[in-house]
Amino acid sequence: MDIPEKRRLEIKKLIAKKGSSTVSTLANIFKVSELTIRRDLDKLELEGYLKKVHGGAIVSDTTVDDNPVYLEDIKLFKKEKEIISIEAAKRIKDYDSIIVEAGTTGHQLVDHMKKINSLTVFTASIPTAYELWKKSLQFKNLEINICGGLIEKKSNTLIGSQAVNYFNKISADISFISPVGISIEKMHILTNSLLDADVTQSIIQCSKKNILLSDSSKFLKNARYAITPLKSFDEIITDSGISSEILRVARKNNIKITVVD
Repeated sequence: MDIPEKRRLEIKKLIAKKGSSTVSTLANIFKVSELTIRRDLDKLELEGYLKKVHGGAIVSDTTVDDNPVYLEDIKLFKKEKEIISIEAAKRIKDYDSIIVEAGTTGHQLVDHMKKINSLTVFTASIPTAYELWKKSLQFKNLEINICGGLIEKKSNTLIGSQAVNYFNKISADISFISPVGISIEKMHILTNSLLDADVTQSIIQCSKKNILLSDSSKFLKNARYAITPLKSFDEIITDSGISSEILRVARKNNIKITVVD
């Protein structure tokens, strides 16, 4: 099913990268009518992301290149992310130490954490740390830790050697990781940043158990760099939108996938 918000996000990225595009080109890329594309461009122009011209659109002079991707991603597949995070929260036990990596599904995981006797949480995500702080006002035995590092503006996460060194020095029971994309052909999770990749790898290495939280759309999403094999994860939790073929291939390769709906 085509998701208008996701399509508009991709249109915005494409025009920001290329500088311009025609209505007919966008209609061919996204397999929708030209009328639909014109409506998308109308909305994006109102939001200040582009300027409509005859037959297409160009980058707006007021477009902010550093508009946080996080703020866009959190709007997408909200129902799927919620049911995944509800399932993931069941894996958290009393006195666990866990890592909630950057990602909007991990952000939702915090919302669905149940009150337990004691819990220590580490994160590299500024929005997740803020949600954890709000949670700590209800749960007194919740200890929150955030790494240092450089702020990656688009994802609102901490990256770089300081973040990597931080996670190299800790030991956690479980990590919850949300990828940018998943390549079922390469059997790897994907990212668009090598600095993000370094942090994710250090998190995986310091955790006794690693759980991948991924809505089904991530299995169709490409990114520049392969981070780590899917076999690095003890479990993948996804929604019922995952295709039967992807599910078959993953399980054939002994990848444990839990499907929730």
